[in-house]
Amino acid sequence: MFGALLLTTLLAAPAAEAQASQLPTHAEAAELARQGDDQSALDAFRRLASANPRDHEARLGIARLHVAMGRPDLAEPVYRSVLLEDPRNVDAMMGVGSTLIGLGRVDEAIRVLATAAKAAPKNADALAALGQAHLRASRTTLAVSYLQLAVAVAPTPENRQALEDARRAHGHSVRIGGLFETFDGTIPNTGGGDVTVNIRLQDRLRLVGRGQHQEKFGFSEQRGGMGIEWHWRPDATLYGHVLVGPDNRVLPRADVHVGVGHRSGAFEWTAGVRAIDFAGATLSAVSPEVTWWASDRASVGLRYTLAVTDYDVSDDRVAGHSGALSAGYRAHPRLWVNLGYSRGIDDFDTPSPDRIGRFNADTVTGGIRLDLPTLTSVVGTYQYQWRSRDETMSRVTVSLRQSF
Repeated sequence: MFGALLLTTLLAAPAAEAQASQLPTHAEAAELARQGDDQSALDAFRRLASANPRDHEARLGIARLHVAMGRPDLAEPVYRSVLLEDPRNVDAMMGVGSTLIGLGRVDEAIRVLATAAKAAPKNADALAALGQAHLRASRTTLAVSYLQLAVAVAPTPENRQALEDARRAHGHSVRIGGLFETFDGTIPNTGGGDVTVNIRLQDRLRLVGRGQHQEKFGFSEQRGGMGIEWHWRPDATLYGHVLVGPDNRVLPRADVHVGVGHRSGAFEWTAGVRAIDFAGATLSAVSPEVTWWASDRASVGLRYTLAVTDYDVSDDRVAGHSGALSAGYRAHPRLWVNLGYSRGIDDFDTPSPDRIGRFNADTVTGGIRLDLPTLTSVVGTYQYQWRSRDETMSRVTVSLRQSF
């Protein structure tokens, strides 16, 4: 009996050694991840963690790969399991915090990341992560402070860019824009400009003032007004504005817009209600919209609008349906590329009476945004529109936004 047991042990020992020798190394698993083979890297780290459940490096590798593969819900418990066994593990703290941000639990993320920054006050990654979390929560003053500390410790291009983005979101701003429309038919061309001033009253409360001038259909008109943006919760925003031009014939005489926004994980949901009073007609619109952030560099948006036009003279009521699809991509830390397509009413920012009722048109959009180190943003957009009766329109908009 003893001899059989000894023989089994002797035979099993080489097999165990052979199995151990076939395990990948941490460097090999990390190299697979670096090459973009996330699934193979994940399998390699899982084998290492299975062979040694106390291998925190392998488990952190598993969690990081879940994040890279867009699965923060799977990464968060893996990070937490390491943190439970090693409460002073800063990498695990940062992992828990970053995944909580991705899951929309920003306040929890801030508490965890604050602990990480306190445990490692010279860790630039922890400081930068805490700054980004405060920015997500619209606590822009704290966001700028922590990102400044991160840059002081490690002035990498990534940290400098993050600080610049936070300053741009935190500061007051002035935007000056120009609009140019060209038609191929008998409709005269349109030109106009507007100025928008955005003042930070508090981190979560902003006052917006706007003035607009436009030359359209032979009329030279203006309108102006005020609005607010209130981030009443880290994941929720209320906004509204009123613009008036009592004597206008083409631009709206009154334009009232209120809405609410909510962010949940990678999705931003907004819903707005608008009432636009023209000379002779009133447009009422409801617009739900969703934006999916595939990553911090890419987004896709979808909007639907139900617009009802009431005509004063005939008492007619006409309902129209509009839809829009948009996409944005950060091709460079300073350059965004935007594309879009819409059917029906394409623009509610500069409404006009030729785009109400059952407005049938197809519009394609392309544009760029360039963010300069001086906190200046330059935006250029080109739109081409096919209308009914074989009419077409080209629209160019250019704007300059300065934060300070």
